[in-house]
Amino acid sequence: MRGLPAVLVVVLALLAAAGHAQPPPTQEPPFQKQLPTPRQQYGPAQPEELTAIALSPDNYQRRNVVTRGYLDVLPGDRWLLSDGGAHLLLIPVVELSETGLRSQTGHRIEVTGIIRVLPERQGTCRWGQRAVPTSVCDDPDLPALPDRQPEWPPGSITATGVVDIENYRSREPRRGVSTIEDALARPPESAGKSVRVVGRFRGANIYGDLPANTRRTAGDWVLQDGDHYVWVTGRPPKGKGFDLDPANKADTSRWLEVEGKLEAVGDVAYLRASKVQLVARPAAPADEKR
Repeated sequence: MRGLPAVLVVVLALLAAAGHAQPPPTQEPPFQKQLPTPRQQYGPAQPEELTAIALSPDNYQRRNVVTRGYLDVLPGDRWLLSDGGAHLLLIPVVELSETGLRSQTGHRIEVTGIIRVLPERQGTCRWGQRAVPTSVCDDPDLPALPDRQPEWPPGSITATGVVDIENYRSREPRRGVSTIEDALARPPESAGKSVRVVGRFRGANIYGDLPANTRRTAGDWVLQDGDHYVWVTGRPPKGKGFDLDPANKADTSRWLEVEGKLEAVGDVAYLRASKVQLVARPAAPADEKR
């Protein structure tokens, strides 16, 4: 450096420092929020009575449940799930349509969701680079809880799935819905055709309804229709607002509608599913109620 002008030495030193400096970020990186994964975070949904939950919501805190009640609207665009004198504030996840909920007002519905006690006055926490309600940090996959108002019940259910039982049961049998018995009785007519079957979820054959050696893949599961059973293949038993566990007997209380192509091999039926949705248990025929 001897012999160089002092000004040049200073310039070279500044350039060298700039080469090691890291430019500041131009903007805050986007924060990604994951969609709810109820079973992974809170365990499989278990059927519970609304009365028991509303009486002691602390006993069900952050549990995934299935319960039933009537849907009502509260002031301020809030929702209430009620059954007699039992009440829960219903908080829908963003994936549930508000328009759809409004069409179910006054109806008896089946709700799958997470029970959370409403805070009296929650603080804030840091989430990414933002200050958010404490309930967001406690349950980042769920909507924030509102602070409880005097006219609200102490407990809430964050709904990840809703089925309108009243409308389902008031309808005539769904047009186009087949039975496994029909398909087995007329295999040539049913082969390769798209059908819709409503039945009870039976897990991964955990009750031994079908011969174990007739299962084709590890992902196959069983649907029951009366005294008949079918292997469902091609799609898992999950969809918007529900995620059933094929190994959990508690999930076999649920009913599904499956659409797909039916194949009969001897006395065993296979349904390659293209669509699976959660439905309410169909009402028993009039002659069975007598």
